[in-house]
Amino acid sequence: MAMPVLRGLWAWAWERFPPVVYTVLVALFWGSGARVATALGGGGRLAPAAAVVVLLVFLHLRIMDEHKDYDRDVITHPDRVLSRGLVTLPVLARLGVLAVAVEALVAASLGGRAFAWWAATFAFTLSMRFDHDPLGLGIRPWLERHMAVMAFTHNPVVVPLALFVHASTGAPWRWGYLWFAALSSAGLLAFEFGRKTRRPEEEIPGVPSYTSTLGQRGARALLAGVYAGLGIALAGLALALGRPPLVAALAAVLVPLPGLLTCPGRQPAKRVEGAASAVLLLAFLAAAWLAG
Repeated sequence: MAMPVLRGLWAWAWERFPPVVYTVLVALFWGSGARVATALGGGGRLAPAAAVVVLLVFLHLRIMDEHKDYDRDVITHPDRVLSRGLVTLPVLARLGVLAVAVEALVAASLGGRAFAWWAATFAFTLSMRFDHDPLGLGIRPWLERHMAVMAFTHNPVVVPLALFVHASTGAPWRWGYLWFAALSSAGLLAFEFGRKTRRPEEEIPGVPSYTSTLGQRGARALLAGVYAGLGIALAGLALALGRPPLVAALAAVLVPLPGLLTCPGRQPAKRVEGAASAVLLLAFLAAAWLAG
């Protein structure tokens, strides 16, 4: 690639796919999932190549979102790298195709079961690319007016991705692992709600949020409910790993607590988003610790 294209891609990645942030997130997601799998199964291996696949899945999801939201973003976010033309959609599309090709090759090297779960994950991301509307039936405008429905229908992509991590270890299947999948799903859902929960004066014209579509009380109650679900999943995982009930109860209360404290009232958006990020990372660290 020419240097201007590479510079544009780097600027876009720094803005929309921060390498350090995503590396930490992927390392915790993959590492905790693999540790849980091997602990429950009584054996297996840690395959760092699986973390590469997970990172590239997040990358191609971001690229798909850039394509979906471009028409709106050039109006509401004219300062972004893509909106200013420093990188273009065709260039991002080629990067996405390359990412998917590498994902497929690496997933295949991890065995048939791992490749099957990667394929299921990729199929789900394709449905997300068209907002579950591959035939162009006009579902997306309805989904945009019902943001919570969109979040709940997109979020399950985390489940086959977590099952891919399990399969990459070669550990025997144990149903208790579904608690980790549920924990991951709830944590990422809380992060999604948390980063788009704002006070009235913080709302951005033309950019929908959960508070603008559900109201302050509705959005914050929904976020609190997701945190509660995260706590339940963490407790279930602790018990599946043979931890005492008291440890399970403490994990269920302490990990979501920073997020729950930001739900009442009208906390600033940055505080809500920061707490959601912290809870997500704490959940993965707690899962790894419980598995240890």
